[in-house]
Amino acid sequence: MTSIGPSDPTDPAEPADPGVLCGLFATWASGAVRRLPLYRRLCEGAAGDPEVAGRLLLSPRPPQRIPNLLLAAVHDVVLAGDHDPEVEALSGWYGSATPHPRPVGRGGDDPWPHFRSAALEHPAVADNLRSHSTQTNEVGRCAPLLPALTDTVSEFGAESLGLVEVGASAGLNLLMDSYGYCYTRGRVEPGTGDALDLDESDRGARWVSPDRSLILTCALRGPVDPPVPESVLVISHRVGLDLHPVDPGERDQARWLVACQWPDQPERVHRARTAIALSHGRRPRIVTGDAVDDVAALVTDVPREAHPVVIATWVLTYLGPDRQRKFLEALDEIGTRRDLSLVYAEQPELVPGLDPPARADGVPDGRATALVRLDWRGGTRRARRLGDQHPHGTWLEWTGR
Repeated sequence: MTSIGPSDPTDPAEPADPGVLCGLFATWASGAVRRLPLYRRLCEGAAGDPEVAGRLLLSPRPPQRIPNLLLAAVHDVVLAGDHDPEVEALSGWYGSATPHPRPVGRGGDDPWPHFRSAALEHPAVADNLRSHSTQTNEVGRCAPLLPALTDTVSEFGAESLGLVEVGASAGLNLLMDSYGYCYTRGRVEPGTGDALDLDESDRGARWVSPDRSLILTCALRGPVDPPVPESVLVISHRVGLDLHPVDPGERDQARWLVACQWPDQPERVHRARTAIALSHGRRPRIVTGDAVDDVAALVTDVPREAHPVVIATWVLTYLGPDRQRKFLEALDEIGTRRDLSLVYAEQPELVPGLDPPARADGVPDGRATALVRLDWRGGTRRARRLGDQHPHGTWLEWTGR
């Protein structure tokens, strides 16, 4: 995922004041990274330091002024193996840079002073903030997508799919048929919220292409099992759309993809590196363009023998409500001419312009990511809430139709 088009200018998520930015870091410290010792400490430090938090103002794109951008900007310098003394010292806490990272503590075990120095003084960090966007490109999200696409194939009787990914970044999710999958009733490791502590006695695990070099494991929640294919689905056409495509074959760009992962979660770093390696020689076509203005042409280009499916994971949030509505209008127009589907995974309260449906079981929305499919059949649009999932695809609660 990367920035995909102009956002609503009234969006409150476009901070320009260092005090507001400090508040964002505080929110991250108590929320998104609360279980990650390194990033929690760094966000706590930035929350009390307007000078460091204010470095985000170097980004010319207001929606990108978020904690993850500064964290990635410094992480990239760590991964580059920079010989700056502060960066070398800081790298000792990064599980992505050393197999035995230092524990996070206080005094001599506190990474914050080294991070602060790098954030304020290292020229490459400033360059990253000015020129880069966050690229989460989390291939773990393919695990919940696969049942959604399996259900789509069943619904339409499609022999093959034509995928159009909005906010495709490097296109790693478009290569979902390169990965293997394991759906299990095992437990999610509470320490990180991502790493899976699988029960080896779980003989009910369902596998798809278990011989692949990258296996995406997804813990199932709730009483309903999602539809899972016996083998990977047939994808006969694939194309991505992004304002700033990333070439994973280019060393610096590939490193930035890894830098946007969280070093406290080595399994995510491993997934990213493995997926990047698998993409070499078979990178899908990624078109430079805007989600609203350019999606229609790409869907129209999907061959008639394939069922078009637009996919978006934690991307449409950044459009803002007005352009979310315009995005649907663009697909509505195509829906008057051919059948198609949209599968998205977004946090419901952040995509009001998509009017996401409520859960079929009546459970109110929390802060989970909703997995939703919209179908256009015979010119009529129908929306279905397929379930809820972890933002990175670690778990899936399938609620069906």
